[in-house]
Amino acid sequence: VVAVARNASVRRGDFTLEAVDLQVAWRDRVAVTGPNGAGKSTLLAMLLGRVAPSSGTVELGSGVLVGEVDQARAMFEGDDPLVVAFAREVPDWPTADVRTLLAKFGLGGHHIHRQAASLSPGERTRAALALLQARGVNLLVLDEPTNHLDLPAIEQLEAALDGFDGTILLVTHDRRMLETVRLTRRLHVEDGRVTEVTAD
Repeated sequence: VVAVARNASVRRGDFTLEAVDLQVAWRDRVAVTGPNGAGKSTLLAMLLGRVAPSSGTVELGSGVLVGEVDQARAMFEGDDPLVVAFAREVPDWPTADVRTLLAKFGLGGHHIHRQAASLSPGERTRAALALLQARGVNLLVLDEPTNHLDLPAIEQLEAALDGFDGTILLVTHDRRMLETVRLTRRLHVEDGRVTEVTAD
Protein backbone atom coordinates (compact mmCIF):
# COMPACT_ATOMS: atom_id res chain seq x y z
CA VAL A 1 0.00 0.00 0.00
CA VAL A 2 1.31 3.45 -0.94
CA ALA A 3 -1.07 5.61 1.10
CA VAL A 4 -4.22 5.13 3.17
CA ALA A 5 -6.63 7.84 4.34
CA ARG A 6 -9.25 6.87 6.89
CA ASN A 7 -12.03 9.38 7.49
CA ALA A 8 -9.40 12.10 7.02
CA SER A 9 -10.38 15.74 6.66
CA VAL A 10 -8.44 19.00 6.52
CA ARG A 11 -9.64 22.44 7.60
CA ARG A 12 -7.72 25.46 6.28
CA GLY A 13 -9.39 28.77 7.08
CA ASP A 14 -12.80 28.75 5.39
CA PHE A 15 -11.95 25.66 3.32
CA THR A 16 -12.65 22.08 4.40
CA LEU A 17 -11.55 18.94 2.60
CA GLU A 18 -14.30 16.61 3.76
CA ALA A 19 -13.76 13.12 5.16
CA VAL A 20 -11.67 11.06 2.73
CA ASP A 21 -11.55 7.26 2.77
CA LEU A 22 -9.02 6.20 0.20
CA GLN A 23 -6.34 3.63 -0.43
CA VAL A 24 -3.65 4.03 -3.10
CA ALA A 25 -1.97 0.75 -4.05
CA TRP A 26 1.41 0.07 -5.64
CA ARG A 27 1.38 0.81 -9.36
CA ASP A 28 -1.93 2.68 -9.20
CA ARG A 29 -1.88 5.47 -11.78
CA VAL A 30 -4.29 8.00 -10.34
CA ALA A 31 -5.57 11.17 -11.98
CA VAL A 32 -6.94 13.87 -9.67
CA THR A 33 -9.28 16.31 -11.40
CA GLY A 34 -11.54 19.17 -10.37
CA PRO A 35 -11.89 22.94 -10.60
CA ASN A 36 -9.37 25.40 -9.16
CA GLY A 37 -9.70 25.80 -5.40
CA ALA A 38 -11.61 22.51 -5.05
CA GLY A 39 -8.99 20.89 -2.80
CA LYS A 40 -6.82 18.88 -5.22
CA SER A 41 -3.51 20.20 -3.88
CA THR A 42 -4.76 19.84 -0.29
CA LEU A 43 -5.66 16.20 -0.97
CA LEU A 44 -2.20 15.59 -2.43
CA ALA A 45 -0.45 17.30 0.50
CA MET A 46 -2.50 15.27 2.99
CA LEU A 47 -1.81 11.94 1.26
CA LEU A 48 1.93 12.73 1.20
CA GLY A 49 2.00 13.66 4.89
CA ARG A 50 2.79 17.35 4.30
CA VAL A 51 -0.47 18.50 5.84
CA ALA A 52 -1.76 16.77 8.94
CA PRO A 53 -5.44 15.83 8.83
CA SER A 54 -7.69 17.81 11.19
CA SER A 55 -9.48 14.54 11.91
CA GLY A 56 -9.00 10.93 10.88
CA THR A 57 -5.68 9.36 9.89
CA VAL A 58 -3.36 9.19 6.89
CA GLU A 59 -0.46 6.76 6.52
CA LEU A 60 2.21 6.57 3.86
CA GLY A 61 3.36 3.02 3.19
CA SER A 62 6.80 1.85 4.23
CA GLY A 63 9.34 1.98 1.45
CA VAL A 64 7.51 4.78 -0.39
CA LEU A 65 9.96 7.22 -1.99
CA VAL A 66 8.17 10.31 -3.30
CA GLY A 67 9.43 12.31 -6.26
CA GLU A 68 7.98 15.56 -7.59
CA VAL A 69 8.69 16.53 -11.17
CA ASP A 70 8.56 20.29 -10.49
CA GLN A 71 11.20 20.10 -7.76
CA ALA A 72 13.44 17.85 -9.85
CA ARG A 73 13.08 20.09 -12.92
CA ALA A 74 14.44 23.00 -10.85
CA MET A 75 17.80 21.15 -10.64
CA PHE A 76 18.33 21.84 -14.35
CA GLU A 77 18.12 25.62 -14.56
CA GLY A 78 21.80 26.56 -14.14
CA ASP A 79 24.75 27.16 -16.47
CA ASP A 80 26.39 23.74 -16.03
CA PRO A 81 26.11 21.22 -18.85
CA LEU A 82 23.22 18.80 -18.33
CA VAL A 83 25.53 15.82 -17.72
CA VAL A 84 27.39 17.76 -14.98
CA ALA A 85 24.21 19.02 -13.31
CA PHE A 86 22.73 15.51 -13.37
CA ALA A 87 25.88 13.81 -12.06
CA ARG A 88 26.00 16.28 -9.14
CA GLU A 89 22.56 15.04 -8.04
CA VAL A 90 23.61 11.35 -8.16
CA PRO A 91 27.29 11.45 -7.12
CA ASP A 92 27.58 7.66 -6.79
CA TRP A 93 26.72 7.12 -10.45
CA PRO A 94 29.50 6.61 -13.03
CA THR A 95 29.33 9.09 -15.92
CA ALA A 96 28.66 6.27 -18.39
CA ASP A 97 25.55 5.25 -16.42
CA VAL A 98 24.36 8.86 -16.30
CA ARG A 99 24.71 9.12 -20.09
CA THR A 100 22.89 5.81 -20.61
CA LEU A 101 19.96 6.83 -18.41
CA LEU A 102 19.65 10.26 -20.03
CA ALA A 103 19.70 8.58 -23.46
CA LYS A 104 16.84 6.32 -22.34
CA PHE A 105 14.84 9.52 -21.78
CA GLY A 106 15.73 10.84 -25.24
CA LEU A 107 18.58 13.10 -24.09
CA GLY A 108 21.57 12.10 -26.21
CA GLY A 109 25.00 13.50 -26.96
CA HIS A 110 23.70 16.74 -28.46
CA HIS A 111 21.75 17.45 -25.24
CA ILE A 112 24.07 16.44 -22.44
CA HIS A 113 26.84 18.97 -23.14
CA ARG A 114 24.47 21.93 -23.46
CA GLN A 115 23.88 24.26 -20.53
CA ALA A 116 20.97 22.83 -18.56
CA ALA A 117 19.21 26.22 -18.64
CA SER A 118 19.30 26.21 -22.46
CA LEU A 119 17.23 23.02 -22.66
CA SER A 120 13.57 23.33 -23.60
CA PRO A 121 10.94 22.86 -20.85
CA GLY A 122 10.17 19.42 -22.31
CA GLU A 123 13.85 18.40 -22.25
CA ARG A 124 14.18 19.60 -18.64
CA THR A 125 11.06 17.62 -17.74
CA ARG A 126 12.61 14.48 -19.25
CA ALA A 127 15.84 15.13 -17.33
CA ALA A 128 13.75 15.50 -14.15
CA LEU A 129 12.02 12.16 -14.75
CA ALA A 130 15.39 10.52 -15.38
CA LEU A 131 16.72 11.97 -12.12
CA LEU A 132 13.71 10.70 -10.16
CA GLN A 133 14.24 7.24 -11.64
CA ALA A 134 17.94 7.39 -10.70
CA ARG A 135 16.94 8.20 -7.12
CA GLY A 136 14.71 5.14 -6.99
CA VAL A 137 11.46 7.09 -6.71
CA ASN A 138 8.42 4.78 -6.69
CA LEU A 139 5.67 7.39 -6.19
CA LEU A 140 5.67 10.09 -8.85
CA VAL A 141 3.70 13.26 -8.10
CA LEU A 142 2.78 15.65 -10.91
CA ASP A 143 0.76 18.78 -10.14
CA GLU A 144 -0.48 20.37 -13.39
CA PRO A 145 2.64 19.19 -15.26
CA THR A 146 1.55 20.51 -18.66
CA ASN A 147 1.43 24.16 -17.55
CA HIS A 148 4.05 26.10 -19.57
CA LEU A 149 4.75 23.13 -21.88
CA ASP A 150 4.17 23.16 -25.63
CA LEU A 151 2.63 20.19 -27.45
CA PRO A 152 5.92 18.41 -28.30
CA ALA A 153 6.99 18.73 -24.65
CA ILE A 154 3.65 17.35 -23.46
CA GLU A 155 4.02 14.40 -25.84
CA GLN A 156 7.53 13.77 -24.46
CA LEU A 157 6.17 13.85 -20.91
CA GLU A 158 3.38 11.42 -21.80
CA ALA A 159 5.87 9.01 -23.36
CA ALA A 160 8.14 9.20 -20.30
CA LEU A 161 5.21 8.57 -17.95
CA ASP A 162 4.25 5.54 -19.99
CA GLY A 163 7.61 4.00 -19.15
CA PHE A 164 7.39 4.72 -15.40
CA ASP A 165 6.87 1.53 -13.45
CA GLY A 166 5.74 2.89 -10.08
CA THR A 167 2.71 4.71 -8.69
CA ILE A 168 1.58 8.01 -10.22
CA LEU A 169 -0.52 10.79 -8.68
CA LEU A 170 -1.36 13.20 -11.50
CA VAL A 171 -3.27 16.44 -10.89
CA THR A 172 -4.35 17.88 -14.22
CA HIS A 173 -6.99 19.84 -16.13
CA ASP A 174 -5.52 18.64 -19.43
CA ARG A 175 -8.14 16.47 -21.14
CA ARG A 176 -5.65 15.23 -23.71
CA MET A 177 -3.28 14.05 -21.00
CA LEU A 178 -6.13 12.28 -19.20
CA GLU A 179 -6.90 10.42 -22.41
CA THR A 180 -3.29 9.69 -23.39
CA VAL A 181 -1.59 8.70 -20.13
CA ARG A 182 -2.29 5.14 -19.05
CA LEU A 183 -4.36 5.56 -15.86
CA THR A 184 -5.96 3.02 -13.55
CA ARG A 185 -8.10 5.36 -11.43
CA ARG A 186 -9.59 8.83 -11.43
CA LEU A 187 -10.53 10.92 -8.41
CA HIS A 188 -12.63 14.07 -8.76
CA VAL A 189 -12.44 16.81 -6.14
CA GLU A 190 -15.13 19.46 -5.97
CA ASP A 191 -16.19 21.75 -3.10
CA GLY A 192 -13.91 19.80 -0.76
CA ARG A 193 -15.46 16.41 -1.59
CA VAL A 194 -13.47 13.56 -3.14
CA THR A 195 -15.27 11.01 -5.31
CA GLU A 196 -13.91 8.14 -7.38
CA VAL A 197 -14.94 8.37 -11.03
CA THR A 198 -15.78 5.00 -12.54
CA ALA A 199 -15.39 4.28 -16.24
CA ASP A 200 -18.55 4.71 -18.30
